[in-house]
Amino acid sequence: MGDPFVGIAGNPHAKAVLAHEVDTGRLSHAYLFTGEPMVGKTTVAQALARALLPQAPLSRHPDYWEDDRPDALKIDEVRLLPKHPPEHHAQSLLAFLAMTPALGTYRVVVISSVGRLTDDAQNVLLKTLEEPQPGRVILLTTPSISPFVVLPTVVSRCQQVSFHAVPDREIEELLVRMGTDLERARTLAQLSRGRPGWALRALEDPDIVERYRQWAARFDEIVGAPPDVALRLAAELDQAAMGARRARRQVSQSQEVQEENVDDPLELALTSWQLHLRRLMADAPVPAQQARWARLLEATFDTLGDLEQNVSARLALECFLLEVSRAA
Repeated sequence: MGDPFVGIAGNPHAKAVLAHEVDTGRLSHAYLFTGEPMVGKTTVAQALARALLPQAPLSRHPDYWEDDRPDALKIDEVRLLPKHPPEHHAQSLLAFLAMTPALGTYRVVVISSVGRLTDDAQNVLLKTLEEPQPGRVILLTTPSISPFVVLPTVVSRCQQVSFHAVPDREIEELLVRMGTDLERARTLAQLSRGRPGWALRALEDPDIVERYRQWAARFDEIVGAPPDVALRLAAELDQAAMGARRARRQVSQSQEVQEENVDDPLELALTSWQLHLRRLMADAPVPAQQARWARLLEATFDTLGDLEQNVSARLALECFLLEVSRAA
């Protein structure tokens, strides 16, 4: 069998392990792909499913069951005998797994962001993970193995495969192969923070590079400005972030567009500033100026970490932007 992951950027170790297991037929009954969103976990899971189910496209393969919606997965989508018919699938997950393969030797399940399952639903799935049937492969993805996201018992019954940020060059080459001009591909790759999924989504947004330039210009306005200028921008960004969160909730409820299609202004601003700071460092004529931009670049990563830990967005931004204002 050829390489099932050809054309997928990054994560060579994860792809090599999975390709070897496909070649040898020594597949685990369940895998848990871990890594931050949009680094390629679901793309690799789907490619693995295609390698195991070559008889027909996945979209109409009777031995394939997938759920990658942003919505919470209700327990009736999972349990063997649901109280109500599944809303999004012809069969519940366990009913699907209980049947023998129709075309080949496998039945394959892909669930993106398994934390969308409630604890009760994860406990129902756990019984299948503890007593696997032959010819079944369950592929789960998650950005975190925190016990508040995925039950430790579920984690322990799966073979974990770690996914990491993809080098900018590989993302750039991927975009160029898709017909993107080199300059735009390079900018999107740098803005993506190692996430090819983000870069591919950004291809559909004709204004994203312009928004990056606008945020870079706003950064330059803060350098050496009075503190109140920095505080006003922090308040503006905080309000924009709250508006984006409301939009994501509305999108999720309408189920018309996936949640990831709603831009996160905090993330775009900070990643724009990271790229801008790298360019300022490269252009700085003396080491002292390089060190100044390097300190601020490190502070952007600290700020992103604070946001991931649910620190007040406004407070985190005020601390960072006040430091920028003192950088003249």
